[in-house]
Amino acid sequence: MVFTLYVAGPRYSGKTALCLSLYSMLRDAGVSVGYLKPVGQRARVGGPPVDPDVAAMTEAFDLREEAVDLCPVVLGTHYLNLFSDGTEAVKKKIKSAYMKAEKDRDVVIVEASQNPDLLASVGLDVASLAAEFGAKVIYSVRGEGDRSADRAVYYRDFLATKGVGLLGAVLNFVPFQQVERMRGVVSETLARRDVRVIGVVPDHRELTLPTVRDVATSLDAEVLAGKAGLDRMVNGYLVGAMAPEAAMSWLRRSVDKVFITGGDRADLVLMALETAPSAVILTGNIYPSAQVTASAERRGVPLLLVGEDTYTTVTKLEPLDGTSPITISAAKVELTRNLVGRYIDWAEALRGYVDLKKA
Repeated sequence: MVFTLYVAGPRYSGKTALCLSLYSMLRDAGVSVGYLKPVGQRARVGGPPVDPDVAAMTEAFDLREEAVDLCPVVLGTHYLNLFSDGTEAVKKKIKSAYMKAEKDRDVVIVEASQNPDLLASVGLDVASLAAEFGAKVIYSVRGEGDRSADRAVYYRDFLATKGVGLLGAVLNFVPFQQVERMRGVVSETLARRDVRVIGVVPDHRELTLPTVRDVATSLDAEVLAGKAGLDRMVNGYLVGAMAPEAAMSWLRRSVDKVFITGGDRADLVLMALETAPSAVILTGNIYPSAQVTASAERRGVPLLLVGEDTYTTVTKLEPLDGTSPITISAAKVELTRNLVGRYIDWAEALRGYVDLKKA
């Protein structure tokens, strides 16, 4: 019999990071593990619908399953149109995908949609699907204050209405100044309400920061130099439109950031390259001089060329807000496993699996 863990939580609570860490640990331990995200969102425009979290898992672990089996339902904006003839067809599609995920597997990791209440209006919310799969739920919530305890208890009670057990809660992305309170007052309060806290994970922005490769992909940019630096993390953006004599104090802020300026501003670009930016974006489809290209290549700084103006370029980068990177490099997978695994009691989370194997 397969052991199913349903990783749920509100948007941007670190569900994919938990799935990455757990999948990696189980696979390396020789456990046959499957992955499923029954309901996805944010379909790709102009191509087949792909949930970005599923794309990340596929890339990270070279999953061979078809996209429709890993994520059978990908919702657009007006998703209730899918249910104009009832829910049975969609429910059957989800159950079929789950049966494929559990075949010959010891553990199935199910990743929830962006919000636990999604599709509650048609009876296909997380609690209903967890009951259908016979899954135990791990609830991930951002540990930003005392309300984290309220959310965890409220969700535990909601699961109970569908006969689903909450295996434990993870207090995720906890700011440094809140860590001890989460480990103490908040965890103790939850324990008194019979909610086990199986992890308090401090905030590590490097888990969710986009890479230069993400930026290049989002902008469909041409990489003119510095390809070796495409996996660098991006910790913000800096727009340069000032005179050279006023630039250096401003450019010192570009360390680990992407510097964006017009392609005709060779003076600013050469100065920016001295301050260790993550990358430089040249706008307006204006190719730089050989001196600029050579300097970027020598310093290993990616030099990206886009056709749009600077304002449009910055607008297109808004979705890369540090919450959901597009690509997952091998280095980021290892970082995720090490950081998340260090703070979560996976042995406690998998106790049911161990008991199942002993039975």
